[in-house]
Amino acid sequence: MDKTVNTQTAEAVSALVEIRADIKALQEQERVLRDTIIDGLGDHTVAVFRNQAIARLTQVTRTTIDSKKLQEQYPEAFDATKRESTAPRLTLV
Repeated sequence: MDKTVNTQTAEAVSALVEIRADIKALQEQERVLRDTIIDGLGDHTVAVFRNQAIARLTQVTRTTIDSKKLQEQYPEAFDATKRESTAPRLTLV
């Protein structure tokens, strides 16, 4: 169902489109800088500059659940533990 919106809403959509583009560009810059730092560390775990630690690289392990596999192989466990929620999703067109 369509609705004609006011100028304030249209401007908010435009600003959000811009912000999302900025975020995407910043995330790419972050990835490049992070890779540069990791490459600069080589086999070491602490970056030191002028006798001061400025970055630390640690390995972190996380455990995840393959929900598709769980649902296929253990449907009862999947059904007993799943949680569903509903939230609004805004798609900019």
